[in-house]
Amino acid sequence: MTMLGATRYSEFRRASRVRERSLFVAVPPPSELELQARWFAGDFGRQFRSVAGDAIEIVQFGVWNREAGPDFTEAVVRSNGGAPIRGAIEFDLTDRSWESHGHATNDAFDGAVLHVFVQSGGSAFFTRTRTNRNVPQVRVDLAALNGLTPVGLPLARAGRCQAPLQGLSEERIVSVLTAAAQFRLQRKTARLRRIMESHGRDAALFQELAAALGY
Repeated sequence: MTMLGATRYSEFRRASRVRERSLFVAVPPPSELELQARWFAGDFGRQFRSVAGDAIEIVQFGVWNREAGPDFTEAVVRSNGGAPIRGAIEFDLTDRSWESHGHATNDAFDGAVLHVFVQSGGSAFFTRTRTNRNVPQVRVDLAALNGLTPVGLPLARAGRCQAPLQGLSEERIVSVLTAAAQFRLQRKTARLRRIMESHGRDAALFQELAAALGY
């Protein structure tokens, strides 16, 4: 495909309702999925105090499970400096989600070693399995996320591009995506050129390297 494809893609963007997201947008309240991603990344930390007052250490965050069952499997925790305990971790928005979601009667949660939640219902609530085993509870503080950059999460459902693309052939979709890639490359090239003209080649390289590393 020639560079004409990028030009046509630019015209398509102007004429259609599909827009690339701005770099600066209003940040909505974090969803449960985002909070799970934050937990998995260690943004809440590794050392916690359980609702019962025990010192809880996350040795391994485990495997993020996107299927049915606990949110994180094969995790390893340590309570009050004791021996490591391997099992599952469930992350909910509220403490009572354990009961309302049916985890207490689901055998998939029999091996849970920790129940993490954000909001408390106020009155005491105990997380228990089918065998009436108590699962330690940890309430995380959203203030721990202050100052952190919002995460980019993979969407679990189709986005805004699905509607205009769903009726196109595979060849046409590839053509559109190629044109979009060329358009973005041209835009990045123009931005780099402006930085080099204003600050020099070394400064441009430093800024882009820092941006790539997340600064």
